[in-house]
Amino acid sequence: MGRKMPVVYWEINAKDGEALSKFYEEVFEWDAKVDSTGFHSFKSGDPKGINGGIFTGKGVLPTHRALCVEVDNIEEIVKRIKNLGQEILQGPFESGDTILAFFQDPEGHMIGLIQRK
Repeated sequence: MGRKMPVVYWEINAKDGEALSKFYEEVFEWDAKVDSTGFHSFKSGDPKGINGGIFTGKGVLPTHRALCVEVDNIEEIVKRIKNLGQEILQGPFESGDTILAFFQDPEGHMIGLIQRK
């Protein structure tokens, strides 16, 4: 087998990202930084933790929770997913220093892919 592909990020595409972010900040005492698009970034602050984010979707994908897996070659992974009969929901597309894609697994769970540039 090749390189292990770890889960490196989580996201919640919410109906109301602002309210949901405040909920998680209260429950877990997490601190969020909000960017100009309304994306709330959460840093785990612990080497065993995984960073994540909450936002209000823009209609491209339905509301969801997604784990994101880091890959070396997103095009190769997208091809494997399609060859296994699964749908690519969005991407690949560039976002900052990453390339992202989202797909649906055989049970309907949304999973994200991240390739660092």
